[in-house]
Order: sequence, then C-alpha cells, then structure tokens
Amino acid sequence: MTTFIRPISSGAFTVNEHSDCTVRALANSAGILYGNAHNILRQYGRKDKKGCTHKVWHDAYTNNGMSLVGIYGKTNGAKSISKRLNIAAHKGITLGRILPQLNDGKYLVIITRHALAVVDGAVIDLGHNRSNSSVIAVYKHS
Repeated sequence: MTTFIRPISSGAFTVNEHSDCTVRALANSAGILYGNAHNILRQYGRKDKKGCTHKVWHDAYTNNGMSLVGIYGKTNGAKSISKRLNIAAHKGITLGRILPQLNDGKYLVIITRHALAVVDGAVIDLGHNRSNSSVIAVYKHS
C-alpha cells in the first residue's frame, strides 16, 4: 500500500502559473515571495509555465544561498546531475526515509519530476507526495 506525506501548508503559489514546483519550492524553503523566486529561476533560464532542467534549478539554487547536500540514487535525473557536476551520488533514498534527517533547517528536495520545500522537517507543497518517491537531490539554505 502506498502511503502519502501530507504537507503542513500549501505555501506560496499563484494561479497564473503551472509546472512551477521549482519556483514554489524555492519560495517556500527560503521564505521569499513567489514573484521573487519566479524571477530568480527566470534569470537562469526557466520559461514561464514550463518545467526546467537540473542545470537551471541547480544553478539558480546554488547561486542564491543554497548548498547541495547530496545527490541520491540511480534515477536518470540523479545520473545526469551527478555526471554534470562530477559528484558521486549517495545510495538511493525515498522521501519518507530522508524526511527525519531534515528536521532542522530549510531544505529544498528534488524528487522524481517534482520539487518541494521541507522546513524543520515539515513539508510545504500544494499536495500530497508519495513516501516512496525517489529523492534525486537535496539543497539546504545557508
């Protein structure tokens, strides 16, 4: 049986956008306005109403006060960012298993085809996430 992780709140979002989880995750983890997060990702190449590649979100996050905690697993996303950054990936882990490790601080977690904020162990996102979702990367605010 699949279990789901419920967010504590939906956090920042706008009704005029979609495919914007990387924007919402940045706004919610950093505690900044949605518009500011949107502008940051746009500066690095994200197009309005479109998802973005790991190059875009990685550069946007690391150049705006976040550090890469780790890359995880052997998914295509993890392999791609690991190769680009020349950083070995850690053993794979699921969202449900990594959450207890993120109980102190502000994090941004990339899972397969999605990004979400975790602040002091609590998920901030628009909807529920599968606990067995593969984690690709984790970033932490300084």
